[in-house]
Amino acid sequence: MTGTRIPESHGQQRRAWRNLRGTLAPRATLSQLIVGLLCFLLGLSIAVQVGQREEDSLQGASQQELLRLLDESGRHVDSLEDENAELDRTLASLEAGQEDDAAAQSAAAERLEDLEILAGTVPAEGRGLHVTISDPAGSVSTGIVLGVVQELRNAGAEVLQIGPVRVIASTSITAGADGGIVVDGTEIPSPYVIRAIGDPTVMEPALKIPGGAADSVSSAGGTFTVRAEDEMRIDAVRELAEPTHSQVVK
Repeated sequence: MTGTRIPESHGQQRRAWRNLRGTLAPRATLSQLIVGLLCFLLGLSIAVQVGQREEDSLQGASQQELLRLLDESGRHVDSLEDENAELDRTLASLEAGQEDDAAAQSAAAERLEDLEILAGTVPAEGRGLHVTISDPAGSVSTGIVLGVVQELRNAGAEVLQIGPVRVIASTSITAGADGGIVVDGTEIPSPYVIRAIGDPTVMEPALKIPGGAADSVSSAGGTFTVRAEDEMRIDAVRELAEPTHSQVVK
C-alpha cells in the first residue's frame, strides 16, 4: 500500500521534524568556506583602505613622494625662519634708529637752548650773584667795570646783564659823556648793577681775591657789594641782526 505515513506517537512526530530540518539545512563544502573567507577578507581590506585614505591621504603616497614632501616642508620652514630673523633685525634696527633719532633730537634741542642763551635771545634763570658798584665820584673807569665782567666770566658766569642790557660775546663797554658807562649804546648811570647766573660759591670768591675786581673798585673810590641769590631771572634779551652779506646755502 502506497501513500503518506503519519506518525502515530508524539516521539515519532519529533523525530520526523528533526529529519526534515536536517534535510532542508544547507551543507557547506570546503570550497564554499574558502570562497566565503576570501570574500570576507577582501571586503575588510577594502574598508580599511578607504578609511585610511579618508584619514590621511599621505598613507597612499610612495616613499619618494613622502621624501619630496618632507624636503619641501623643510625648505619652507627654513625660509620662514630666515624671513622671521630678517624681520627681527629690521625691527631692532628701526627701534635703534628711533632711539638714536630721539637722542639726537634731544641733544640738538639742548644745544640749541645753550646757543640761544649764549646769544642772549632767550631769558634765563638759575643761581647767581647780584653785584652793585657805586661810583658817586665818577672815578670808576670803564676798564674796572669791564674787569669785573671778565672776572665773572672766568669764574663760570653763564648769563650776564648790566643794568637793562643783556651782555653777549660782542658787548662793548665804553665811557659815557656824563661820566657813566655805555653798554652797547645804552647809557648806564651809577650805581652799576651786574647780575650773573652761575655758581655763586665759585664766582664770589673769585671777585674778592686780593688785588681782584673788588679791590680795584675800592682803590678807585667806589664801593663794591655782592649778594648770592638762589633764584635769579634775567629777562633782558637781544634781537638777532639780519645778515647783510651772507645767506644760507641749501
